[in-house]
Amino acid sequence: MERKITTKYIVSMIAIILIFCSLFYVIAKHVTSTDILSFDNTIIKFIQSFISSDLTMWVGRITFLGSVFFIAVAIAIIAALLLWKKKYALAIFIVSVNGLGALLNKLLKWLFKRERPDILPVIIEKGYSFPSGHSMGSLIFFGSCAYLCIHIVKSTGKKVVAYIIASLFILLIGVSRIYLGVHYPTDVVGGYAIGIAYSAVCILAFRLYEYKAKR
Repeated sequence: MERKITTKYIVSMIAIILIFCSLFYVIAKHVTSTDILSFDNTIIKFIQSFISSDLTMWVGRITFLGSVFFIAVAIAIIAALLLWKKKYALAIFIVSVNGLGALLNKLLKWLFKRERPDILPVIIEKGYSFPSGHSMGSLIFFGSCAYLCIHIVKSTGKKVVAYIIASLFILLIGVSRIYLGVHYPTDVVGGYAIGIAYSAVCILAFRLYEYKAKR
């Protein structure tokens, strides 16, 4: 794969970072406003109108894919495989991006201290609500896995499929948190926004590292 990094690429990545940081800021600033709460509650009631025992079972399985346990085990396996293939930089990338992302989410939850919704919780979760850890964590994890395909998979078609699958998992996990009544929709959107911005920072830093390493 071509490792050349252009000014256009750098500017585009910086633009993505600024746009999604701005979106996160706007959401965070108004997250407790009456209009936002009304919007959140309306979306929660709509999604939870589909609650059934069978669907809840599948939603539980989907939300597990965004759990700390699943992501940690998956990262350990992926990192081990990358080390076995002697792709040391990618192994460090997948571990550090997800590890630091988890710490960032903890910090943000502590800063905002938003309580979880209490409309109709299907399950009980502890801790603060904003931004959603499952949403942010799944975006960073599945996004970083999809990014690995750029380096490992040669087929353009397979790369596209990897991004589509990753996007589908990210979306379903976010919706699952609303369905289960443990997050407001704005928690999920906020998690996605800061997750995209953070991932863009990490990818840009990694690309710059690759560029300098090749010189």
